This record gives sequence, C-alpha cells and structure tokens, in this order.
Amino acid sequence: MILFLSSSNREAAALASACDHRSWTAYTCATVHEFHLLAEKIEPRAVVVRHRLLDGYSDDILANLKRVPVEIRPRVIVLMSADRTAQSEARQIALGADCVLHDPVRVEILLEYLARYRVRTEFSKNHLNDRRASFSFAGAEVYPQEHRLVRGKQSIHIAPQEVALLSILSNAPDKVVPYPVLYSDLFSRRFEGDTANCRVLLGKLSASFHRLGIELKPFIQVIPKSGYLYSPTPAESKPGRPAAKTMSKRNRPRLRATSPRRTANR
Repeated sequence: MILFLSSSNREAAALASACDHRSWTAYTCATVHEFHLLAEKIEPRAVVVRHRLLDGYSDDILANLKRVPVEIRPRVIVLMSADRTAQSEARQIALGADCVLHDPVRVEILLEYLARYRVRTEFSKNHLNDRRASFSFAGAEVYPQEHRLVRGKQSIHIAPQEVALLSILSNAPDKVVPYPVLYSDLFSRRFEGDTANCRVLLGKLSASFHRLGIELKPFIQVIPKSGYLYSPTPAESKPGRPAAKTMSKRNRPRLRATSPRRTANR
C-alpha cells in the first residue's frame, strides 16, 4: 500500500493512477492533518510526500513516522521543487527520508523506487513472510511454514490465506486491523467497501477451528465499517462491570408497607 501526500490534487491523482496501472494499492491526501487521520486506519509500505503541504512540511510527516516501530515503518520519498538547495535535501535525509527527488519528477523513476521499496518492505512484514516457527491463536497452535493448525493431538492443514489472516491478527492483539490493510495484504487490491472476500475467508477459518472443537467467534470481533479485532482473551470472559443480579421471587426481600401509627382513643 502506497500513500501520496500532495497539496496538488492533480499530481496526487496522476501518481495514484500510475500505481493502479501496476495493480498497486494507493491512497492520497492533501494535508498533514489528513495524513494523521489516515495513518490510524492504514499501514502504508511507502509514503511519497511533497516537501511543502498546505498545513505544514514533510518534516512533520517524517517526525510522525519516526514513532512507528522500525520493522513496520514505511519507506519515504520526498518530492522537492527544483530550486531547493542541497542543504534542504540533506536535512530531509537526516530526518529519515529514504530518497529525495527534485522537479520535474520523472514518474517512471519514482515507480521504480516504489517497486524496490515495496518488495523490501514485504519481506520484513511478519504476516506476509512469517518466520516464526509457531504462534498461539485462540487456544490452538499455528505453524505458518507448514500451514498447520494444532490443538492437543489434533492437527489439520489450512489454506495459505487462512495462515496470513491469523498472522495479521496475531501481530495486532486487541487492536482493530482495518479493512484497507486486510484487503491490501491478503488480496493485493484496494478496499472498495465490499467486505465479501473477508467474510468468506473468516468463514473458512472459523470452519477450520471448528474441526478442532474451537469456536472462533468469541476471539475475533467484526467491527462494522472498520475491520477485525482479535482478542487473545475471549470477549465473554473479559473482566468488566459486574452484571446486575436479578433476584428470584423466592429470594427477593419482602417489603413491608408502612403507615402512620394510629393512636387509639382510650
């Protein structure tokens, strides 16, 4: 997934269109503020940002990305005007940019950089090339290299996409994995609003766990219009506010009617 930040809608649309021709998922935004909102929902593999934006600079984007763990931090290309000095370019590199391109930007060169950065990032992603020997999920043990699911003495083989979904969710416990990320990493395409592919895949995964005697529904919540949330602790067993107790008629305390005392005339 690639994210373009440019105050020129025409430029952003042209770059996104070039990515579409290569079947790469791309998103666009025009301001630093929009980037912060979008970054909470998607996990880009590469970011292309104009040095100057409507409400800030690429410096703000680079500072924000420095807080992202190195293993999932996207590669950054900064686009600068032709009159910017070598000192300005050096500053962007020092702040964390992987590459700086000056106007006029040649799209074919930019795309080759993106192709390299996408491949390099994909191999560093745990869920796309999971190097773990095994990991636990919902009471079962997953062996990603063997595409195998084990519980006790029971063992079954599952599809590679099922393993990929398990890996994605296991790497983000108690966090919502948004649909754009799921569609980009599982199906290599842009999320257009239809969740049918994810529903079918989750149904297959639930059936696989059911064969081992595990109900997957308490562990994976479908967050409407957002994505999937995996909780290592089933939803119904999580501590929370105690439910209000309903007393049976037998145990319900009897209430005595009170009335003002009457003083008998003696």
